[in-house]
Amino acid sequence: MIYTVRGPIDKTQMGRTLSHEHLDWIFDQNFASRMYFGKQYDEDYNQKIFDKVLPIISGLREAGCQTIVEASPPLGGQNLKLLYDLSFKTNINIIASTGINITKYAYHIFPEKFEEQLAKKWIQDFEEGLDVIDNVCIKPGHIKLLLERGGVNNVDKAMLKAAAIACKATGMSIHCHVLEAEHMPKVMKILEKMEVPPHKFVWAHADYESNREMILEVVKKGYWIGFDTIQAGKYEERKELIDHALEHNYSHQVILSEDYDFYAESKKKDGIERYCAFFNVFVPYCIENGIPQDVIESMIVDNPARFYDI
Repeated sequence: MIYTVRGPIDKTQMGRTLSHEHLDWIFDQNFASRMYFGKQYDEDYNQKIFDKVLPIISGLREAGCQTIVEASPPLGGQNLKLLYDLSFKTNINIIASTGINITKYAYHIFPEKFEEQLAKKWIQDFEEGLDVIDNVCIKPGHIKLLLERGGVNNVDKAMLKAAAIACKATGMSIHCHVLEAEHMPKVMKILEKMEVPPHKFVWAHADYESNREMILEVVKKGYWIGFDTIQAGKYEERKELIDHALEHNYSHQVILSEDYDFYAESKKKDGIERYCAFFNVFVPYCIENGIPQDVIESMIVDNPARFYDI
């Protein structure tokens, strides 16, 4: 089962999927907290963002996209009312998340049983829903984490443990932002100790450093890889990573995306073209340069359907 902002669907209904996008990242944590904890939405603000983002999502629909995974966690301003309205208007599936919903500084104030309390909240988000809009109980479809640069610190360890508890209790996959490949061994050690099934964890932004040696170490243990910064100017490099996945037989463990911010892109003259380029330019580019069409299609249809299936 796939949980979208318009309710659950079967995984066969996901179709072509962008697995890591941001509709509108919000840095104002007070604003984000009012939406998450208080279910309070600013209708004027939402209308402004809706008007700007709608043309991009409509363009993606025309390009063949059927599902978008919102990778902004609650503290990043995940806006369920906006997601619901855009999904309803365009008929594109949008998958919301739970995950980082409090400032990480809270760990230094309440370290005792921090992970248990955090996991309890994430489990509650799944069991009771993040919000109810138009009688639709919106459940999160994954757990989003962002690890800090410079090492896996104590709060990151606690959040990984909380995610492990919530993952095993609900079946939600863990979608974890890690920019520095050297820290993945520590991450995997925590996951292994917490007995997280490897197929329930994706290393988001594995293409950021494109550390092939570490990528192979991760996939050999059964974890997933996100090649999710496929943006203009990077097509050749990302295509070579897909070649690497085929060469080493792990293309079935890879999800693909662009990692743009819809609202930020909407301010650019070529915003729609840039966003739709994944389907209109990158996919044809891969096929023209030797990647079988059925393989690239499987990576954007079958793979996310398996990874996000609960």
